[in-house]
Amino acid sequence: MNPQNSGKETTETAHSHHHHHYHRHHSSKSSKSEEKGVYGRLHRKKGSSSSHHHHHSSHSSHSSHSNHKSEHEYEVHYGKYDFSVNPDDEGVPVAKYRRVSQRKKRKEQEEKLHPKKKRSKAFIIFRNTGITIAVLLVGIAVILIGMIMIGKNSLLNEDKIRLPINVETDGEYIIYKGHRYKFNDKVYTLMFSGIDKKTKDHSEKVLGTAGQADAIFLLAIDTTTSKYKLMALSRDTMVDVNVCDMAGNFTGVEKMQICLAHAYGDGEETSNENLKRSISRLFYGITVDAYFTVDLDVIPILNDDVGGVTVTVIEDLTMWNPIFRKGDIITLTGDEAETYVRARDVTGDENQNNLRMERQKSYIDGFVNNALSMTRSNLGTPIRLYNDIIEHSRTDITVPIISYLATLLVGQNFEADEDMVKIPGKTVMGEKYAEYHVDEEGLFDIIVQTYYTRAD
Repeated sequence: MNPQNSGKETTETAHSHHHHHYHRHHSSKSSKSEEKGVYGRLHRKKGSSSSHHHHHSSHSSHSSHSNHKSEHEYEVHYGKYDFSVNPDDEGVPVAKYRRVSQRKKRKEQEEKLHPKKKRSKAFIIFRNTGITIAVLLVGIAVILIGMIMIGKNSLLNEDKIRLPINVETDGEYIIYKGHRYKFNDKVYTLMFSGIDKKTKDHSEKVLGTAGQADAIFLLAIDTTTSKYKLMALSRDTMVDVNVCDMAGNFTGVEKMQICLAHAYGDGEETSNENLKRSISRLFYGITVDAYFTVDLDVIPILNDDVGGVTVTVIEDLTMWNPIFRKGDIITLTGDEAETYVRARDVTGDENQNNLRMERQKSYIDGFVNNALSMTRSNLGTPIRLYNDIIEHSRTDITVPIISYLATLLVGQNFEADEDMVKIPGKTVMGEKYAEYHVDEEGLFDIIVQTYYTRAD
């Protein structure tokens, strides 16, 4: 046998076998490719030689008239391109690009007529950064809205309250001073208190050493109208307080100053729950929904967070700070704020705490208005303030509730003379300490105005 002929026969045999294999594979795919417009990629098979490619050219002239795609040297990978045989290139299959839509043609023509200016790298970076920031802001807004909705759904209760013996009721309504009122269960009550110790001074959580509640306020918000009332309670208010021993065992209920209710606890939850309990007893069973208690450390932090608070000094306090001259208008910064709201002459008469509460009222007026103004510019302000003081605070209020309450209050103005009220009563000197006895009728007037809706 001639070695050359033998080689030729071997090549043709291999070629015939490969062509038969590819034709069977391709014919099963071609109708599907044409029907669905499938596109593919073209890859040369490993090991194919130039001589093999040349030999194929004579075979392609024979098969082209039968519309066969003799692509024996290639594999078809469906995906991006379609394939056809180019008769001018010795039958080698070539990629045929997908058809360009009329819309794309018009766009390409428009770009040729009015070419776009090439954007600089700085512009592209600036644009992409802007898009990223916008996406982040949208994400933050979605999270904030979600927290607000969670907060709204988690803060209301439907508790009823006790009534004075001279108030009539027909079940759903009360009759008070000739008018019918219905209890509003959409009012949320938050207790704020300031403790006369720094955080480090009661970190041991020993019962009876938790500190006294020097300042106590109740914030009542109608969640349907956003109207609110800030009620100030004297630390000397006489109330029923649960008393316990050093081991935490309940020993009874005693009448004493409300500031001591916080001391009978661990400085954390038990202290605040005890203080809430005494307030609820005083307020005819009104539920105090949550508490926010702060130490002395927090006053300078909050004061400076809102840019300082401007006040008119209403009494001579130069014995504590030379700048606290009666009648002067000053902007408090740092520790000056703590001194101004806490200073009290314990050697004076029983009205010293009442004078201090007047100072606190004027300070709160300035602080709240500063905080509201900042919140209108940035709804995240309350959360920032919360985060700044949380290590000096104890609370059972959640961030979603804070976010929701901020949305209720941000549209309101605060006027201390209208929106803040002191629980009425009279201070007398007890056996050892000043005692503040609440005016029961005046207190119930405030309760009706705050927690009831007139129905006639």
